[in-house]
Amino acid sequence: MDYLVLTLGIATVLFACGVLLTRDNLYASLYMSVTLILIATIYTVYSIQSVFVLITFIFVGAIGIITIALAATYRFIPARKISVYWLIPIAIVTAIVAYTYYLYSGQIGIVFIKEHSFASFPTEYLLMVVFLVSLMALLMLSAIKLVRGEGS
Repeated sequence: MDYLVLTLGIATVLFACGVLLTRDNLYASLYMSVTLILIATIYTVYSIQSVFVLITFIFVGAIGIITIALAATYRFIPARKISVYWLIPIAIVTAIVAYTYYLYSGQIGIVFIKEHSFASFPTEYLLMVVFLVSLMALLMLSAIKLVRGEGS
C-alpha cells in the first residue's frame, strides 16, 4: 500500500507541475482536475470515500464547469513566459520539505485499522459514484466539443 500511495503522490506532483507549466487555461484546468482526483484517490486508499466524493463533486465539478463556460466565451493563449527566478523559491521550498520529511519520517507512523478492498465499498456511495462518472463524461464531452471547434 505504501508503493501505491507513493505512486499516487508522484503522479499528483507531476500533474500539479503541469498546471504550472501550461499556458492554456483549458489544459491547466484539466491538469488541476486530475491533480484533485489523485488527491481524492489517496484519501480513498485510506478508506475515506466520502472525502473522495466531496473533493470530486465540488472542486473538480466547479473547476470543469467554470473553465468550460469561460473557454466557450473567450479563449486565447497568453504570451507570457515563466521566469527563471521562480526556480529559486521552488528549489528552496522543495529542499525544506524534503529535509523536514527526512527528519520526521521515522516518527510518523500509519496505523491500519482494517483491510481495504473494493468489495467493502459502501453501497450508499454507489449512486454518488454513478453521478460522478456522469458529470465527468459531460464535462469531457463539452471540452472535446470546444477543442474541436464545434462550439455553440
